[in-house]
Amino acid sequence: QEYDLILVDSTDPFGPGEGLFTKEFYGNCYKALTHQGILINQHESPYYPMDAKAMQRAHNRLFGVFEVCKCYQIHIPTYPSGHWLFGFASKGLDPVKDCQADRWNALGLKTRYYNTQLHKGCFALPNYVLELLKQSEEKEFH
Repeated sequence: QEYDLILVDSTDPFGPGEGLFTKEFYGNCYKALTHQGILINQHESPYYPMDAKAMQRAHNRLFGVFEVCKCYQIHIPTYPSGHWLFGFASKGLDPVKDCQADRWNALGLKTRYYNTQLHKGCFALPNYVLELLKQSEEKEFH
């Protein structure tokens, strides 16, 4: 069976949830997705050094499996630092370039939070996060 979307709402990347952050798990997700399928996963916070390393490991492992691998940020005040990242991975869809804002906006849906400008903006990351992601793409993280 194939899926269009896999949302991994995991715990932290250590202890019982560690298996949800492995290349093997991401490889299985890749196989389970349709050709336009998307995987979303937790990437931790880039703010604290230990969390930043976990974010780099998660991104590195996704980057090794998927053709398109991006991060987006959201603000969750109840999480450590309040600045949290999620991974977006797909076999070909780019979350910004392939965003069909006109199509979404034409639906006339009223949402309390989401809008297409926010969608595009959440993928615009601070320089220090971009540097951490670049580092994770250049070497293996254990």
